[in-house]
Amino acid sequence: MDERRGQTGDGLTGLAQGVVGDVERLVGQHLDLLRSEVKQELGEARDAALAVAAGAGAGAAGGLLGALGAVHLLHRATGLPLWGCYFLVGGGLGLLGTGLITTGAKQAAQVDLLPHQTAQTLKEELAGASA
Repeated sequence: MDERRGQTGDGLTGLAQGVVGDVERLVGQHLDLLRSEVKQELGEARDAALAVAAGAGAGAAGGLLGALGAVHLLHRATGLPLWGCYFLVGGGLGLLGTGLITTGAKQAAQVDLLPHQTAQTLKEELAGASA
């Protein structure tokens, strides 16, 4: 009888160690998934920042390179004073840059650095493992 108790105890110990090992592996897998989701969200944040920078760059480059030609073309075609033509072209380019920056800012607002789904699943599985 004593041998059977020892074997049963070893069996329970082995089973408990297996459960602990499984929980450790599961937690590790969820942490890897969490890390992956954070990396993906950071990539989306980078893309949004690039859109904002592209908008600012387009506004600046368009203002410097396209403004002179457009202003003089408008002046020649309409006979408006040169200062008025600068104002119209500059305003149009400013609106374009603002639109691009707004688009990038909206993308940045949708970036969520906290992967809620993985965190919730991890909490549930840890709660189930401790029960």
